[in-house]
Amino acid sequence: MRIAAKIILALLAALLLIETAFSLKWPIAHDEAPLFYEAFLMRGEGRVPYRGIFDFQMPGSFAAYYALGLLSGFDGLRIRILDLLILTALLVIAFFTMRGFGKSTALAAALLFGLKYLEGGPSMSLQREYLLLIFVALAVWINMRDDLTPKHRLLIGFFFGLSAVIKPHASLGLVPILLFDMAGMIKSQNLTPLNAALQSGLPTLSGFLVPVIGVFAWLGFTGALSPFLDIAKNYWPLYAQINGQMEVNAGAARWSFMLDQVWRLGGSGTWIIPAALGVYLNRNKQTWLLASLALCYAIYPAFSGQFFPYHYIPFVYFIVLLASLAIIEHPSSFLFRFSSFILLLVILANIHPAPVFLRQLGGKPIVTSTDRAAEIALYLEENLEEGDTVQPLDWTGGTLLAMLETRARIATPFVFDFYFYHHVSQPYIQSLRAKFMNDLQASPPRFVVEVTAIDKPWISGPGTSREFPELRAFLDGNYSVTIQKDDYVIYERR
Repeated sequence: MRIAAKIILALLAALLLIETAFSLKWPIAHDEAPLFYEAFLMRGEGRVPYRGIFDFQMPGSFAAYYALGLLSGFDGLRIRILDLLILTALLVIAFFTMRGFGKSTALAAALLFGLKYLEGGPSMSLQREYLLLIFVALAVWINMRDDLTPKHRLLIGFFFGLSAVIKPHASLGLVPILLFDMAGMIKSQNLTPLNAALQSGLPTLSGFLVPVIGVFAWLGFTGALSPFLDIAKNYWPLYAQINGQMEVNAGAARWSFMLDQVWRLGGSGTWIIPAALGVYLNRNKQTWLLASLALCYAIYPAFSGQFFPYHYIPFVYFIVLLASLAIIEHPSSFLFRFSSFILLLVILANIHPAPVFLRQLGGKPIVTSTDRAAEIALYLEENLEEGDTVQPLDWTGGTLLAMLETRARIATPFVFDFYFYHHVSQPYIQSLRAKFMNDLQASPPRFVVEVTAIDKPWISGPGTSREFPELRAFLDGNYSVTIQKDDYVIYERR
């Protein structure tokens, strides 16, 4: 049985290495393009988020992509290399987090998470849940030791603070960590619950507040605090009503959608079977902590209410760690053979090469919106002149990737246009439309690129519209159609 386990681990390692090598040719896709383009605007034009770039992302997202942009020079290959370096770091952290349970368990945990991440293909690359996971994983690794010092607690809080400035609900995992730490102090040091809470919570909270205060200080220093708070107050509640099917869904319908989605666990629910066996076979503090973290991050997607696949990246990380516990280093019973067999079945059912990887193996082209982006980029490269600006009417449909590749300057602070087409009767959305039109009229771009394809994507449901009469009148009165395709249009100023 040990030989079989080694063969399976070797095969998984080989698959991971091969898929990693092929992934170097994956293009920038989906959310990467707009986030890197915004980082380019910060770097190349000195634009400040919320003030010079309208977006609802947290400040930590801007900071993370700005750092990645600086390190990569916004080059596609170097971005892929950075992605794989982060993945390597996560796999090393996963290995050492699980090392106390045995080498085979630790190796399985690292390999399985790596394969699950790559399975998502280009659209999963460098998602914010992936970036914040490295901070959460570091905090958990530190917490796996038996005795924590105030320095350890400070670091744990600091790493969770870094994750929280990317997405606030990423700090959900700090709750079980604090509770387990307090329970351990009460038991080992005979402390009262209040004293345990103070000794555990104060250094952890202090560390947590360092990046949070730092972010708000930066916002205040750059004059971005007021527009950030305005977006948080007025736009976040509207965006929160958009579900994972890109539909506006409020009230009872929203709760129905969430209840329908939350139990599905992003399609990763079968990992619970070997995870439960792993918990049963390893009943100790570290195991129960990992189980608590898996539960927290199973709930995590419900905070956004959208349940996109990348929202489950932290859950997949912890459930895979738990599932790897189904491997026991010293087999001596039928239960070991049974748990290992169940884990093998779940691996066969759940570990699949990325579709894009299979296309590469078959010598087929990688099909994404990057094909459209290449066409737009070629046109912009041939026609843009010094001082020209471009206005995208797009989201993730390829225009922003084209603008990133050609280093095209944007005409207004509005990088996306989907804000204008949901909750259209709300005063705040009306004010965004008015500001956008004022910005366009004050600084009319030479080119306007409008993506009309469904992978833009469009938001549907109550209060949505695809009509923007003021924008259409502005384009009709000032621009000529220079390229018209089935999925995009390029306008040039007359």
